[in-house]
This record gives sequence, structure tokens and C-alpha cells, in this order.
Amino acid sequence: MKIPQLLAIAALSAAWPQAQAACNLSFAYNAEPSPPYMVGEATVQAERPGVAVEMVREASRRIGCTARFVRLPNVRVLAETQAGRHDGAFMYSHNPERAAGLAYPLKDGKPDHDRRIATLRYYLYRLTGSPVEWDGQRLRGLNGAVGVNLGWSIGRDLKTMGVTVEEALGSRSNLEKLLAGRIAAYATQDLAGDAAVQRWGQERVERLPAPLSTKDYFVVFNPDFAARQHDTTERFWTALAELRDEMAARLLPLYAE
Repeated sequence: MKIPQLLAIAALSAAWPQAQAACNLSFAYNAEPSPPYMVGEATVQAERPGVAVEMVREASRRIGCTARFVRLPNVRVLAETQAGRHDGAFMYSHNPERAAGLAYPLKDGKPDHDRRIATLRYYLYRLTGSPVEWDGQRLRGLNGAVGVNLGWSIGRDLKTMGVTVEEALGSRSNLEKLLAGRIAAYATQDLAGDAAVQRWGQERVERLPAPLSTKDYFVVFNPDFAARQHDTTERFWTALAELRDEMAARLLPLYAE
């Protein structure tokens, strides 16, 4: 074999480990918009896709990985990530059911607040002038079910409080039910809820002042993937913690324009 051929084979052999080491991370997230963290509907927007999408993409880049995204209905995001069709998903709060099938960043066995992607608040929305009241501890004047988005953790929290819950596919469906008098109130995150009211509720729906709850949200991974790629997932969560506050401060005003 000639020397040039040997050199070519050696070059290919040297490049092979690098090709093998290429890092690609696949993420799923909710097709329902939740501005400013997840913007638009159904497809991943090329420009301004949402603060959370930009954070996940940048955290992946910082650890030498390429992030790919797909949008699905919320229940499918969780089910398919648990089944291993996607490496990770976002944004999800922690509860025992999810933790049984998803890997969260942990510290001393508990969700690591420092490695969250965001902290969000849930509020009750009611028809303007409705008797429904929430003072931060007790719910009064509720005559009917509270609507929630399908698969959202606030539904479980309300059931624990003894509240009748009725799920619907998303914000628009819940607001239509509220406007039609089919539910007594709607519980959702304030950023998503305010945007939905502005779009579909106009002046007929108002948000109560006290939050129902405040929760940390995380990027979660398929547990088998997290076990195989322990170093990758830990470095991702650490990178996210390092960039979160700076990126939020820079991007949130841009998404408010």
C-alpha cells in the first residue's frame, strides 16, 4: 500500500472518534403557546421561538451539543419522553408521578432550585365581577369546576384542595368555557393566562391578585438517557443554571415588545 493511501486511512481513523463523539440532544415541548417562554403554536419558530427554547439551545451549545426540537400536545411530550423517543423535555414542575418516569436535576435527593429553568406562578381567572375569591389561603364563592389545561400539574394541586377540576386542551378552550359559564374559574400560569385573556377574553375576564402557587420548572430527561449520559445531563443542567438569569434579563424585555 502506498504512503498517501496509508496517510488517508490514518486521517480517517483519527477523525472517527470525533464523529462518534458528536453530541445531539432531542427535546420536546408543548405545542400550546406559553409566552414568553414558548412562543407560537405547533411548529418551532426560527426567530424568537421563546425564552425557554433559546435557553435550552444555548445550554446545549455550551456543552458542545446541538439541540433539536419538536412540539407536541403536552400529554404526548411527557409520554414520549418517558418512552425514550426524545432525550429531554421542558418546562415541567416536579411531582411524584413525573419523577417516577423522568430525570430531574437533584440536590440532596430533592429538585435543585439552582438548576431550574424558571420559576412561574399560577393564578385564578374569573369572569369580571364573579363572586369567586382566593385570598392566598381559602377559596370562596366557587360554584362549579375550575378549568385547567390538560396534563398541567395545577389540576392535581386543586384536587388535593378538594376542588372539582375540569380539563381542556388549552387556554382558548378553557376561556371559551369560562365565557360560556361552563366552568367557574380557570387556573393557569400568569404569563400564558394574561396573553390568552388579551387575545380571547378581552375585558370580560380578570385575574385574581393572589397567586394559587409558585413553582420551579425544569428541563427533564428520559431516565435511561440520563443514566447512560450522566455527565452530559449534569453538565447541561449546570450550564443552564449559569446562563439562566443573564439570558432572562436580556431576553424577557425583547419578547415583551
